[in-house]
Amino acid sequence: MDINDIVKGGDERITLNENGLNKYHGNPLIYQSVFNRGSCTMSNLNVDSKRAVNKMLNKLKHNDYDKLLDEQQKQLKKLIDFNPAHDFDIFYGPSGSDLCYYPIMFSRILQPEKPIFSVVTCPEELGTGSNTAIKGKYFFGTNQFEENVNKGENIHSDVNIVQQAFAARDDEGNILNHKSDILDIIDEKSKDHQVIANLVIGSKSGIVDNISMIPRANENVFWVIDVCQMRTTPKLINSLIRLNCMVLVTGSKFYQSPPFCGAILVPKAISSKLKNITDKAVEPFLNIFSTSDISCEHPILRDKFRKNENYGTLLRWEAAISEMKLLSFYGEDMVTMAIDRWNAFVISQLQINSDFFELMPDQQFTNRSIISFNVKHPDGSLLSDEELRTLYLKVCAHEREDFYDFKKIIIGQPVKYDNKSFIRLALGSYNVRMLIANEFDFKFDRKLINIIVSELKQLFWI
Repeated sequence: MDINDIVKGGDERITLNENGLNKYHGNPLIYQSVFNRGSCTMSNLNVDSKRAVNKMLNKLKHNDYDKLLDEQQKQLKKLIDFNPAHDFDIFYGPSGSDLCYYPIMFSRILQPEKPIFSVVTCPEELGTGSNTAIKGKYFFGTNQFEENVNKGENIHSDVNIVQQAFAARDDEGNILNHKSDILDIIDEKSKDHQVIANLVIGSKSGIVDNISMIPRANENVFWVIDVCQMRTTPKLINSLIRLNCMVLVTGSKFYQSPPFCGAILVPKAISSKLKNITDKAVEPFLNIFSTSDISCEHPILRDKFRKNENYGTLLRWEAAISEMKLLSFYGEDMVTMAIDRWNAFVISQLQINSDFFELMPDQQFTNRSIISFNVKHPDGSLLSDEELRTLYLKVCAHEREDFYDFKKIIIGQPVKYDNKSFIRLALGSYNVRMLIANEFDFKFDRKLINIIVSELKQLFWI
């Protein structure tokens, strides 16, 4: 094992091609000359997280894998600052999308006779593959065992899920509130279905669903809250655990670990019932999870899966935990101030360049560490999704000679809504730390926006 294992143990999105790049046109091991304003899409190691990963590699030479896994998850619990009165178990996944299979598996264990009905919000703004996984289908072509699976097909013939999706935005980009409709359909379907209600706190553009609906709904519903961007506080996560919600988190968005590492936090009120576990209940998930994913608190469930020491997931989480620790030293107020100042500066620059850019509506209702905006043609019409992806690749997919000492740029991938598309800039924890260390010098952000303008002009304004 070595540091190259950090790009293994997942699906094809994280593997490096013949040019040493992943799907996002980057190499997580190369960070010295990379400027990242795309933590919502992918990040690299940094000098601190690389040091933490190397320490873990050294520990793996002299310690049992399961022991280190258990210790790491205890650290994660501590950093989330959980209330012992509302305890939970941690289950890992090679990515945030993989986590979406867990509620399906728990439903099969606890309510095997009931068909599953799934409610999902913001499907177009979930992580890549999450909406497919929620339907009980393979969202990838390979698994953590480096085996091929049938992308787009049901994970098993016994897994047939009916889904009701609620779009994030209307055709003008305004954020939609589906609270009453969601409660109505839950009341209707929970009579004869196991309902899995998937909400999101921090979509691709930072949308926050209305969680006030949770206590009012049927108590037998599995509430699953996607907090995978991790652009929130431990206090909120604890409040969700207290409501008996399962919470999806990752270390590879705001905390800027290399892609990907996921964890689902399962309240003891649910996990303590995982006792009468049949082979039939877990069979559909044997190609997805391994012993490295299943909590050490659940040896019976663990024994149902293939033994696998997934060094990639362990190392990626170690990088994230390093960032969580380092950022916590600054305190919540300082971090919030840094994000607010960056947000105000970037928005002002986009408004100065309003001939080229148009902020997405309802920006004030999204997380301030993500800024979403449309890009314009000379006549004021918006770039199509295909055109925006061309611009994205022009900015990110090539080495640069025009950006100080940086050779590569990372920004957020385009996101479709209706028949349109927007692009994103996003801060992560390391970015926040560097802004504070450099006394909030935003020259790099100003230059980045100028580069986007320059590439836009060459592509579509000539």
